[in-house]
Amino acid sequence: MGDVTPRTAFDDPATLHAWQRARRRTITTTTLWVLSLPGFFVLETVLWESLVGGSLPVYVMVVPIVVSVIGIAVSDSRRVQLKNMRGILAAYPWQDHAPLKSNTPADISYLKLPNPDDRQKGVSVAVRRYGLTGKRWRSAVANARSRGFKFAGDPRFGTVIALQGVNELGAARPTHVLAPSKGARPDGVSETAWQRAQAAGISGESPLTEEEVRQLQAEGK
Repeated sequence: MGDVTPRTAFDDPATLHAWQRARRRTITTTTLWVLSLPGFFVLETVLWESLVGGSLPVYVMVVPIVVSVIGIAVSDSRRVQLKNMRGILAAYPWQDHAPLKSNTPADISYLKLPNPDDRQKGVSVAVRRYGLTGKRWRSAVANARSRGFKFAGDPRFGTVIALQGVNELGAARPTHVLAPSKGARPDGVSETAWQRAQAAGISGESPLTEEEVRQLQAEGK
């Protein structure tokens, strides 16, 4: 990149590569889950007709199909998440954030990012897991909190967090209610910030619900 600062996060080749790699991984995973459905049907038919003569328990027939359907649904949610990330990365530049105090906020899943219209105020966001799993994900977020990290977006609407440099990208959504109704510029949001959020496709994003917060906490354990 030399001495030229990227205008948006996607102007950084490493960011674009990380997003494209994540997209390929999602497409591959979804394809495998879809292909697993007929495979399970064939396997169960063979077991039913040849091995157990029709005495195969119903749950043995149903469970693999249910697992495949859930896998497809999860993969599709990741596809949507990547689509939202793309809008943010194409509209906002990366910003550096200094390390956070280990006890603020308490839960590892949460970060406080500066309000673009008043940088003295912080906005609490929850990091949604993507790519990394389990302990590796928690370790990546903890490392970002302790060593500093990059973020792109407006934390009042939607943000992308760079974990492990820009090798892994995490989506973050606000945990508070900002606008009483969609389509109206919320109080305290400048016209410039609002237009940018609309261009990024995040002005209609709703904050995390209590159920989503509980699910996020469970995923991070």
